[in-house]
Amino acid sequence: MRYAKGSIRFSESQDYPLLQQVLRCGYVTANQLYDFMNLTHHEWSRPSFHWRVRRLLDRGLVVRRPAPGGESVFSIGSNGALILQGRGEYCLIGPRRLGSNNGEFSILHAVELNEIHLSLLRSGVPATWTPASEVRSQNELSDFGYVKDYDAVVWVKWADGELRFALEYERSAKAAKHYQAIASLLKRESRVSHVLYLVSNYDLLSYVKKFFAQAAVGVYFGVVRDWHAHLLEMPVSVASTPVSWPLCQALQPPKSARSSA
Repeated sequence: MRYAKGSIRFSESQDYPLLQQVLRCGYVTANQLYDFMNLTHHEWSRPSFHWRVRRLLDRGLVVRRPAPGGESVFSIGSNGALILQGRGEYCLIGPRRLGSNNGEFSILHAVELNEIHLSLLRSGVPATWTPASEVRSQNELSDFGYVKDYDAVVWVKWADGELRFALEYERSAKAAKHYQAIASLLKRESRVSHVLYLVSNYDLLSYVKKFFAQAAVGVYFGVVRDWHAHLLEMPVSVASTPVSWPLCQALQPPKSARSSA
């Protein structure tokens, strides 16, 4: 079958998964994108990967822009998002969604959140990562949304069961009213019973956790470097005590719930 000059034939096993990953990341470096494709068994050759990215860039389906620190990042182009939307991808399209959160802070947050996800993928622990794009779609369009736009919702198979939690990544401090508003929202959260805040350092951990003493769900706090080093064995704490314990233990349902299951 012939194709018109300048057209592109999409690979179900490589092109579409690559576009999906760019969309779900928001912003992603070339090395991160290759690692995502490799770890999810969609790409095994760096030359092939770079060729694939170039052809998507040439057609504006993926966009490249500079990032803090000198390394460029990829984001989804409007046409790329339209193609994915037609394939059922959870994708809110419009100037507010695709073009507004493009400041340096948003880029750094996305790139560092990618590393949090990649650490989980590299571990080989069976897990499902629901990205922020899907969380936002559920919240805006459905009747079964969460109370806020989490950075991700994560399911992890662990021991004989499954651990589920919403993930928030805080790389810098925000105003007190921001956390007070979130703590108030969490009183109405019914879709998840645990929220994990990963923060960049212990001073920020101490600042953020004090706003969640009255949270109705379990809100746990840990430092991101401990996640990269220990994953679900990382130490976490709650607002009411400085004592820490492993995240996997904190996320376990109460013994009464386990025994009745």
